[in-house]
Amino acid sequence: MPIGKPKEPKAPKKEKKQKPPKEKKPKKGKGGAPEAAEQGEQPEKKKLPLIFLLIPAVVIVAAAVILFVFILPGRNADDPAEPTPSVEPSPPVLPSELPVGENVVPGMVLGSDEYLAQAVPAKTITYTYTDLVDAGKVAETYVGQLKGADPKFSMVDEEFVRVKESPDFTAPEGMVLMARNLPKPEPEPTASPEGEESADPEASSSPEAEQSPEVPESQAPVEEPESKVLTVRIQWSPGQCVVTADEELGKVTSPKPQQTSHGSISMSGAQTRLEGMSPAQLELPGESMDAYEVMAMDGTEMVNGAACIRLNVYNGKNAENSYQFMGGYLMSIDGQHLYRLDPVTNEIHELDYQP
Repeated sequence: MPIGKPKEPKAPKKEKKQKPPKEKKPKKGKGGAPEAAEQGEQPEKKKLPLIFLLIPAVVIVAAAVILFVFILPGRNADDPAEPTPSVEPSPPVLPSELPVGENVVPGMVLGSDEYLAQAVPAKTITYTYTDLVDAGKVAETYVGQLKGADPKFSMVDEEFVRVKESPDFTAPEGMVLMARNLPKPEPEPTASPEGEESADPEASSSPEAEQSPEVPESQAPVEEPESKVLTVRIQWSPGQCVVTADEELGKVTSPKPQQTSHGSISMSGAQTRLEGMSPAQLELPGESMDAYEVMAMDGTEMVNGAACIRLNVYNGKNAENSYQFMGGYLMSIDGQHLYRLDPVTNEIHELDYQP
């Protein structure tokens, strides 16, 4: 028997892990590129930048634009252009009939050579009042109505000069003309032509430019509008009265003062005359001039080429508003004309005044 303990069998030796073979780096050739042929692998292809891809697209678009814009239209250049038909002017469109009461009158027919013509209705309006008992009295009442209108009318002659003497309304037939001035529209300054170049700022600094005075804009030439009057012609005959209203060129004026032997009136004399008139004659409210104070002002003012004395009228001492300005008046120094000055518009109109 074997002496001693039996020997235990030895454990098997651990197997050594095999290291993976090292990858051989490709050899660089002369040009510095790896020798891929020896490894059997193909070299990777490099991607081109985006800008190189866009260049062909831009070139194609530009070529298409040149083709359609420049080349194709030029092929038809030799083709004769179609002639533009000439447009002949058409005759103006005018009313075919002109109404006159219950009847009509054929309208005017014009040719194409009058293609700019227009048919503008006249502003004249005529009314006939019939079946009147006293046509002269009706005309007289209507004249008073026009004198009291706002704005008021004046009795004038055919040249629109104010007259004082009224016609004889008791006569079987007669005529009276009333008129008033129409306000003028504001004149428009003449505009400088478009496209006109402004003056050179350097040229304005030259001595010649400094010597020439500049014309301010306020002195630019303006076109003065024409004066117009609104007229009312009243013609009466037995049983009827014809009233014709119209708008005419002209201006209502007062008669020029005549040189008389009456001499000149003093300031106190003009004041006394005004105090002896009625408020209605001076276009003032009330029944007596005792409620007013008349004051003559120093100096004279020119109206229609004649010197006039200025007279102001105020409320009396016992009035609710003592010494309130009620109106200004101008009496010619010969005492033959009396004018009223509007305190708001500063306009002057002559009153019906009998010295």
